[in-house]
Amino acid sequence: MRILVVEDDAMNVELFEAALEADHDVFVERDGLAGEARALAEPFDLILLDIHLPKRTGIEVCRNLRARGLEIPIIALSASVLPDEIARTKEAGFVHFWSKPISPSDLRAAVNSVAHPSTHQSTPRHRRDQAGGAVTG
Repeated sequence: MRILVVEDDAMNVELFEAALEADHDVFVERDGLAGEARALAEPFDLILLDIHLPKRTGIEVCRNLRARGLEIPIIALSASVLPDEIARTKEAGFVHFWSKPISPSDLRAAVNSVAHPSTHQSTPRHRRDQAGGAVTG
């Protein structure tokens, strides 16, 4: 599985890579603008997206990706577990909210639950629109 991790904290990036690289291809961006650009430029199966990022928030990135037609699972990551913040992530189009810190074993289990849901669709993840932009569906 190709996973894009958009996270600015070096320790979290190290943890995510160590926990996931054995079973997945992990790609990292350190700010919201770079993460959004990469998510639109390359096919990924899953995006792990921090909420509090430099240059563009995770909420803005997720909204923009959904507006561009990206339908792959996008998971919100945040140490803030306030009900208002969790609600904002759902409104933005995130499929799950995972609180940080997260242990490596919990992270692997959570990623596997997204990667292997009990029912899955066999639809293509990406296609090109008439202008050449990546679209899912």
